[in-house]
Amino acid sequence: MSPSNRRARRAARAAVSARSAQASGTIKCFVQLIQAEDGRPDLRLREKGTSRHVRVATGDTMMAAMAPLRNLLHDSFRHGNGLIEPRSRKEFILLSGRVITQNADQVVVLFDETFSAKVRIQTTSVAQPPLSLWCYIEDYIEAGGARGLRLRQKVTGRKVEMYGTSKDHLVTFLASPRFVGTRDSMPNLYERYGYRDYVLVSGGTAVDSYDVVRFNGGTPLTYLLGPTPDTAYRDAFRVAIEESPSAAHARTAATHLDSARYREAVLSARLAVEMACGGNGQQVKRRLTDAPKLITEAGSVLFDKRNIAVHEGGTRVELQDAEIAVDAMRTVLRFVNGT
Repeated sequence: MSPSNRRARRAARAAVSARSAQASGTIKCFVQLIQAEDGRPDLRLREKGTSRHVRVATGDTMMAAMAPLRNLLHDSFRHGNGLIEPRSRKEFILLSGRVITQNADQVVVLFDETFSAKVRIQTTSVAQPPLSLWCYIEDYIEAGGARGLRLRQKVTGRKVEMYGTSKDHLVTFLASPRFVGTRDSMPNLYERYGYRDYVLVSGGTAVDSYDVVRFNGGTPLTYLLGPTPDTAYRDAFRVAIEESPSAAHARTAATHLDSARYREAVLSARLAVEMACGGNGQQVKRRLTDAPKLITEAGSVLFDKRNIAVHEGGTRVELQDAEIAVDAMRTVLRFVNGT
């Protein structure tokens, strides 16, 4: 096919897509790796079928500085498969919003209150994106009596520590919903359960234990108020179901075991059982008083492993201990949950 015929066909496809975009306000996209002007690799969105450049424009300087689609592009590119294929119909990024301008080469969508991004994927057997936690803001009283703000993970209640630019910057960020008058419209931002409102923290971690997660600083670290389009890819993999604290700690225990964090696996396993039984060790004892011998023995083994982890440190907890603890946890949970 001659170059002129290819251009004509491309223009025809763009015209069809343009009419569709004007009518529906939705554009199916894929992610393309390019080279930026400074020579470094970069990513951009292109429209499925036509390969038109899709640009998201905003007049909000704060949103522009936060780069709300940065994580979405990087994670989608890492997934690959249909998200980087120009014509695959099985997987795509779907942008919805007001189209400002468009021609045969480019379509520009406005990032405003009507904008949204969704990801259609067919498989989850991919490399995990950077750790992402959905968090809530907690008001607390400091030792001197002053009020403070901090982050905790939704459901599990684990403390989330990260400073980003500086500690003052984080405090200002956490106080911003109150200052700008959005606290009343985002009540779930201050609640442990539910994913209607949240702070999404993403990045690499220095500490990931049963009671605290500490994120590394630097460019990979982001923290955004949600809902935000930047959660689209992660939500496509992880449906934001409201897990019970017991289920969340059990999942965390299994993750720690797989990651060779044996002490954390033991502690999370014990927490899962405590949460399932009502919240503490005494309630575990009451719940298992009349349980079959196999169940009470599993509870005792898990308690012993937990004491070693707490009082003798991580050096005494090895793979076998963690495996025994997680198996005991699952045995007790099956009994308590009636499964």
